[in-house]
Amino acid sequence: MDRAPLIDAAAPHSPLRTAPRPRCLLCGSAGAVLHTAVADHYFHVPGRWTLKRCTDPRCSLVWQDPMLIAEDVGRAYLSYYTSADGSSVTAEERLSATFLRLDRWISKLLRIDAERRRHAATYLDDITPGKLLDVGCGSGAYAAWMQTRGWDVRGTEVDPVAARTARMTHGLTVDIGDLAAIRHPDGAFDAITARHVLEHVQEPVAFLAECWRILRPGGRLVIVTPNVDSLGHRHFAERWRGLEQPRHLFLYSSASLRTLFGRIDVEPVEVFTSAQGTDYVLRASWAISRGAWRRAVDYVAIWRLQFAGTAGTRRGRDVGEELVAVTTKAAS
Repeated sequence: MDRAPLIDAAAPHSPLRTAPRPRCLLCGSAGAVLHTAVADHYFHVPGRWTLKRCTDPRCSLVWQDPMLIAEDVGRAYLSYYTSADGSSVTAEERLSATFLRLDRWISKLLRIDAERRRHAATYLDDITPGKLLDVGCGSGAYAAWMQTRGWDVRGTEVDPVAARTARMTHGLTVDIGDLAAIRHPDGAFDAITARHVLEHVQEPVAFLAECWRILRPGGRLVIVTPNVDSLGHRHFAERWRGLEQPRHLFLYSSASLRTLFGRIDVEPVEVFTSAQGTDYVLRASWAISRGAWRRAVDYVAIWRLQFAGTAGTRRGRDVGEELVAVTTKAAS
């Protein structure tokens, strides 16, 4: 992910430092409080966080105010998933496994298998493979899979632990550091993917402009980020999985994502929401609200929300849990 590098903090348990962010980064409008005292339910970074929403409905960006200063962003990742021990299996996870067959049946019922296949290829399944940059490549599993589909893949990571895993496990070429600091040449890539990266970026306008600079004319850029207007957010509020404070500095709706592209004078070809990952997001949000998975009724409730979210996206409503922007750079 394109965030500040992980650091050896001199005082890892001291409070994270913040600075006021009273106005919208994209349009300059004031912000109205959306959530207060949001906790880190996933990696237990101390503190409580306030989120504001832009009061201009044509933008509606959501952001952290006060926001982590750049020098302290890395400390929010010291216990992040790249360093987690995934060897243990909880009782809740074992219970979840018993429902996998039902989940697969529901996926078929909802007819989202095709959507999941498109999403798995990050909406590059309809173009000829070439040079692909995966920004924030994590452990490299996606990049390695795209290589099997004919793509020449390079990754970037600011987390050296994740980068080392990607290199050692998959033999990938991974550059460590902020995307702009790596300084790829103009037009170096036929496609660029940034999957769940944008929400972590402190300067999203500069980040998007850099992606656009290194994309070749005729190339495709795909952004995937949590949808702040999702059904899950409306239902779970401050316990929605997509908030993930304090690491998600900005959260986007269709309107604010289009506004972001407008700041670099680019019009996305498509901006839409997807229901393909709804089961995971809703299940994680429900677990935060309920504390654990112990009852079949929990799954029934999640499936009801999943049906509603999928039906909404089919009707063209922006209620899916993920927000996707797909755009092609005009040929010279």
